Formats: sequence, structure tokens, C-alpha cells
Amino acid sequence: MSLSLKESRAATEMAKVLYTFLPGSGSVGWKGHVTFATVAQNAGIGNFWTAGSKEPAIARLLELTLEKRRDCFEPLVLTIVKEGLKYRQRNGDPVRESEILTLNGLIKDVGFKFPALWDPEFLGSLRTDGATRAAQIVEQEKEAANLRVSEKSKRAQDLEDIKSSFYALAKATNRQNAGLEFERVLNRLFALFGLKPRLSYRITGEQIDGSFELDSEIYLVEAKWEATSLSEAPLLVFRGKIEAKSSFTRGVFIAANGFTPDAIKAITQGKQPNFFLIDGYDLTVVLEGHLDLIHLLREKQRHLAEKGAVFVSAKELMR
Repeated sequence: MSLSLKESRAATEMAKVLYTFLPGSGSVGWKGHVTFATVAQNAGIGNFWTAGSKEPAIARLLELTLEKRRDCFEPLVLTIVKEGLKYRQRNGDPVRESEILTLNGLIKDVGFKFPALWDPEFLGSLRTDGATRAAQIVEQEKEAANLRVSEKSKRAQDLEDIKSSFYALAKATNRQNAGLEFERVLNRLFALFGLKPRLSYRITGEQIDGSFELDSEIYLVEAKWEATSLSEAPLLVFRGKIEAKSSFTRGVFIAANGFTPDAIKAITQGKQPNFFLIDGYDLTVVLEGHLDLIHLLREKQRHLAEKGAVFVSAKELMR
């Protein structure tokens, strides 16, 4: 198809930008010598390159490619730029960012946009020489490493603070307040591990101690800190809360002093379990940094799904 006046003008302007990127021609005996002629030949459009004045020849090459072989336009231009970067660098005249930005605008005028030439990293690399750029990259990596260490230290400190709050609850004399604070401690722990927790809330006729999101699934949370191990009654109540929501609702029951063997056995009889259990030992292992909370939750969910086991101790998981 014939080019519009706008496209023809853009091709002429592109020729001016690309003029210094490569020599027009050279001896065929020069091994590895890259020219506009050899680039066109390798792109399968060697017949579009005409001998004579260089700038008009480049413009003609671009125009014929756009008219007759638009599928070759991108590889042609990208190869010219790629080889031009090396050619200009050898000649002590590195390609400038402003030249590529001008080229990008002209390329858009003929209906194209090449992401490789818009890449911020590529454009940034043209603002400085190679040595300076390398030094900048090294400095950026150092800053990123320092940030990772800082974030890791903050996470460790946050975990230490949560652990201190958890252990302090064991000595609290007001057990009702301790139970409420237990929920807040768990919420902080879930937030630290990126589980998007929600604090306790009420819906018609019942109290939900909280919830969190793991692997795009929502888990309801029940938290108890009783003086002794829990019997089956609270577990049955929690199962009812889950069943009242939806067929895909899941749950986690957390009890600081654990559960009686009879309770664990009873909850798996008659109905499929829809939640798993966490005790104080499990929490301690996480708070002491011996086991990642996400790993603990995923493994417990897997044991529930594969074996119907509502409780597997962190001690077993760490083996």
C-alpha cells in the first residue's frame, strides 16, 4: 500500500535520526562488517537498499519496507538500533536517549510501537556511560540488599513483640480480658504474615472471633484461652458456625491449652470436618521462629484434605 504524506515524512525524519547508526556499505570481504546494506539483506529485504547517497537510501529502505513488507519493519529497525549502539560506542559517540525518544515518536507516526525501545531500563542506560551505569546498578543492588535486611530485621522485631505479648497473657489475672487480648495478638500475627486478617465481628445470633485469607480462601477463626484443654462442645459450636455460612467456608480453631483427645476424636465422627486445630505449642513454634506460619497453616490444611485429620502437631511437621 502507498504511504500517506505523514508516513512518508516520518520515514524521511527517521533516516536523519538513524544516519549515524551504521555505515551505508563496505567491502563484502570485511568479515563481520555491519552496514545498512547487510542489515537489510539479513532481514530478507536486501533489494530495498539502493546504492547512492546514504540518507535518501535509508529513507527509501524504510518507505519500501512499510509499503511492501510491514512485517519486516520492526526487526529491521531494532537490528539497526542494536548494531548502531555498538558501532557508535566504538566510534566514541554513544547513542543518546534523546535520539531514541525522537525515533520512538516517528515510529508511532507510522503506526508502530516497539516496547524494547520504550523500556525505562534501556532508556536509562543511554543517559550515562557504561562504567557509570555499572556503578549505578551496583549501588542500586546494595540499596535493595540493605532494604531487604532492614525489612527482615523489622519483621523479626515485630515477631518478638508479638511473642512477648503472647507470653504475658499466660500471667494475666483477668482471664476474660486475656481472651480478648488473645484475639488481638493473633490478628497481629496474621497481619505480619500477610494474611489480611479481620478482627472479631458479630452477625445475627453469633460472634466470630475473626478471619484471615490464605491462598485466596477465607478462614473463620475461633480463639480460646481456657485454663484446661477444650472438650468437644466448643468445637461442635464452631462447626455449626461454619456450616451456616457456605459449602466452601473453612475454619481454624485456636486453643492456647489445646484439646482433649476425646474432643479431637468426636469432631471427626459422623460429619466431614471443615476446620483444623492449632494449640499453644504450634503458636510457640511459630513465635520462636522455628516454623513459618504460612507453612504451618498449609500443612495442617493438607492433612485435613488428604487424611481428614483435624489436628497434626507442629512437632510432627518439623520432622
